Amino acid sequence: MSLDQLAGFARVKRTIAIINKEAKRHNRSASSIVMEMLRLYKKCSFGPNYYLLAGMASNKMSWQEKCAHISDKQYHQAMDVLNPVPYRKITQHKLAEKSFLKMANIPSSDFLGFLEPIKGFSADGTALTNKPQLIQLLRHQLGKTVCIKIPEGYGGKGFLAGLVIEENDEIHIKPINDDKALSIEEVINSYNDVIATEGLLIESYIEQASGYSAFNSSSVNTVRTWVLQTGDNIEVIGGYFRMGRSGSLTDNGDGGGIMCPVDPISGVLGLGLLTSNPFRDELEQHIDNKVQLNGVTLPDWQQIVSCSCETLRKLPYTKFAGLDVAMSEDGPVIIEVNVTPDKDGAAYGFIPSNKLLQAAELVQK
Repeated sequence: MSLDQLAGFARVKRTIAIINKEAKRHNRSASSIVMEMLRLYKKCSFGPNYYLLAGMASNKMSWQEKCAHISDKQYHQAMDVLNPVPYRKITQHKLAEKSFLKMANIPSSDFLGFLEPIKGFSADGTALTNKPQLIQLLRHQLGKTVCIKIPEGYGGKGFLAGLVIEENDEIHIKPINDDKALSIEEVINSYNDVIATEGLLIESYIEQASGYSAFNSSSVNTVRTWVLQTGDNIEVIGGYFRMGRSGSLTDNGDGGGIMCPVDPISGVLGLGLLTSNPFRDELEQHIDNKVQLNGVTLPDWQQIVSCSCETLRKLPYTKFAGLDVAMSEDGPVIIEVNVTPDKDGAAYGFIPSNKLLQAAELVQK
């Protein structure tokens, strides 16, 4: 038996084990779950893994709700209509994205600079191409927390947030999740290859509202809203709230973060889950700090909805986006715009992704 065959056998074995577990948890027979999987595959073309991730074994989810999800192929076909490929780069590079957000007067963190050996510049237009210029920029941020991001990074890769301090007349960055301050030389060395090929984006740090930091204080906890334009109507069709684990800087699932579906009308959270698991965990509380999740209403939810809809309204040649939104004491702040968000987000958030097909069909008429 080849390695590929062994891997395939292991995947099937794991799926069967999860089906049996879901059958016991939802008081159903495993055979009824398999039959339903086959019916949905025939009707909607998504497989057993998506079925399990979306929690479709639950008797609480109606057949109509299950049929509101689409296949990966259908999703990308809809994307090609709603968000033409040539215009996606507007938001896929964080420097271009930041430029758009600021020009469109959409709330976002302050741009401080773009460090790059040739093309780098700071917010005031002066060059930012080397270590002395970076030190000069950071000297103006003494006592403040800054963020460093990779322009095309994702999943929290390369993210650094730290307080700018001065030690022995030298500028350092003290990461907010570490006691050891980093010299600017150490910071540059840790990003050497990235600086040479992509550059680094430097921004101000968002101080989140207390109602959101209560879920996990070490990370900026965000809502991923799915925003869709159908004809002249723009609406949030679903979303999920993400919070980090204790001590983690980021809230994303790749870093072990917790996700909760959010009711798009009320802003009420559902049971939490870990994306590292191939099924829904159904967490009532945060794993580490025991903060209640299920049934909690996110503060100022309608502000997040309004900000999300206004952001999509201003995005050229874009009729759908997954927006990462944080809540500061002054209101919602757009962290990131995703014009091809992970389709599994529809499973995490119980989002009726068939609405994307309907919107795409309307565009083509």
